[in-house]
Amino acid sequence: MVPDTTTSARTGRQELLAALGEIERRVLWLSAATIDHANRVRPNPTGLKVGGHQASCASMVSIMTTLWFHELTAADRVSVKPHASPALHAVNHLLGELPAEALTTLRSFGGLQSYPSRTKDPDPVDYSTGSVGIGATAPIWGALARRYVEGRFPGAGTGRQYALLGDAELDEGACWEAVQDPMVAGLGEVVWIVDLNRQSLDRVVPALAAERLAGMFEAAGWQVLTLKYGEQLTELFSRPGGEALRTRLDTMGNPEYQRLLRCTPDQLRERLPGTGSTREPLEQLIATLDDEALHGAVRNLGGHDLGALLDAYAAIDDTRPTVILAYTVKGRGLHSEGHPQNHSSLLTGDQLADLAARTGADPDDPWRPLPADGAAARLCA
Repeated sequence: MVPDTTTSARTGRQELLAALGEIERRVLWLSAATIDHANRVRPNPTGLKVGGHQASCASMVSIMTTLWFHELTAADRVSVKPHASPALHAVNHLLGELPAEALTTLRSFGGLQSYPSRTKDPDPVDYSTGSVGIGATAPIWGALARRYVEGRFPGAGTGRQYALLGDAELDEGACWEAVQDPMVAGLGEVVWIVDLNRQSLDRVVPALAAERLAGMFEAAGWQVLTLKYGEQLTELFSRPGGEALRTRLDTMGNPEYQRLLRCTPDQLRERLPGTGSTREPLEQLIATLDDEALHGAVRNLGGHDLGALLDAYAAIDDTRPTVILAYTVKGRGLHSEGHPQNHSSLLTGDQLADLAARTGADPDDPWRPLPADGAAARLCA
């Protein structure tokens, strides 16, 4: 009997995604718990917020999980957006590069820094980031430097140079000076992944046009990969009324979409269909979904779809620079998910306990390792 390789491959992918999903939940928990410890557990005589951005970490967790636990090679280098530093420390902890006690030192004297730092953080950091614009462009100079060294001392390596940046960071002129430089168009090892959460500090960006950004990158010779919708929404698009749903979401402004993220299921059933020609077919489609499915569908974006992210990495063209526009939700998985003022917000004790329950963590033992005999732990080894 000939083995069914298609079924075997599908099963293998499902097992991989399940293991990555477990790691994703643990990275979300560890990043949130690290910030919570700095602000609510460690002695704080002033009572002021110590630091850390739980919502900014949450929107990057899926991207960082798929990169570090599946895609990266030893020769690759990654620049991480500043406010995602607790997520980077969580990743390094799971990889055995940072002891648990270090996670209790965020923003303490001599402890983990608020932004990734090559000189002050004890765990592996490829690029120091801080001022916006620097982290996005640093891997470009890293690629040029590596090519220079390789040309004179063969064996320096030719790994990819990734930059993980927030969409608001593209407001910086330094980014576009680098993008349009003729030399950069030939750097196929450069990959930018944009955390497109449509929020900047404590506001929703009213008119962020991903299509315009894509056009600017394409005009400069970059490959553009757009991850807008996840598997659940994509499947809904194929059902009766699905095209109306796609049209409604594609034409919806950022502020209206962000409001939907904060709606109850009953409010979603009223507001999502809108008032135009899409209302009737959308009402019929929504009627087939239970509350949980409807709630999940609205926030099922490509930047949180582990399978879509893996497929995007596999589609990277190494002959030219690539930008992946990954739609995300700021604060995804937290009680502050999608809230326009979640940038500096902190989870309450009850909310953190709820997050622990949903991610399989223990608030009384927050740094507990993953089960040693599980598939997730094997990916961390």
